[in-house]
Amino acid sequence: MQCSVVVDSREHATAVDVVDELKRLGCTVIEKTIEVGDYVVSSTTVIERKKAMDFINSIIDGRLFDQARRLAEHYQNPIILIEGDPWRATSKRSIHSHSVAGAMVALNKMGIRILYSANASLSAYMIFSLAKVDENKSIKTVTIRKGETIRELQTQLLGSLPGIGGKRAEKILMEFGSPLEALNNFEAWSRINGVSEKTVSSVRKVLTTKYSDKSSEERLGGNGDGIMGFIDEAK
Repeated sequence: MQCSVVVDSREHATAVDVVDELKRLGCTVIEKTIEVGDYVVSSTTVIERKKAMDFINSIIDGRLFDQARRLAEHYQNPIILIEGDPWRATSKRSIHSHSVAGAMVALNKMGIRILYSANASLSAYMIFSLAKVDENKSIKTVTIRKGETIRELQTQLLGSLPGIGGKRAEKILMEFGSPLEALNNFEAWSRINGVSEKTVSSVRKVLTTKYSDKSSEERLGGNGDGIMGFIDEAK
């Protein structure tokens, strides 16, 4: 019984343990540059693998819902596979466990399944098992990553700021027109629905702290709008 998995080229280069274990399990591993996700096991199923700390960091910096939305847009069965213990990882970052729980609830509302594994070997086995379940569904329709549009890059630029994310970045760009104009007027972002004064304060620190200052090593807290910010971002 054939097992074929398409692995994104960047993941293929960094997740050597997972890739090697997939091959040991008998999977044909196809390396490609794909638009969304890390592993494609069929025309309907995509998997984004995140180590626990990366999962927590993606909540804090606002990447999580951008990635989740793109997974859901391209595949019927999007999955985020968390490798390691996300609850233990919260102790290393300034984020409440309730915020992590809220993010998981929001992902569920978006139709994203969350799976857990303890290590790379188990991650590979879960990917292998998912590929076997979907073995009759062709993976020939994998979406190849194309060059990003200026609009997408603009949204990503602002969305990478703490507490912003894709949805709020779009609102800010609609209000101010361009990233440069938006950044020049970041103090006015709180008038945008969904952007709090706390978020603006975090953005201010990022934009005004000198790179050489000791304070630049300070870790910012979780999403500036708290658990409701996660739910709002997922709507």
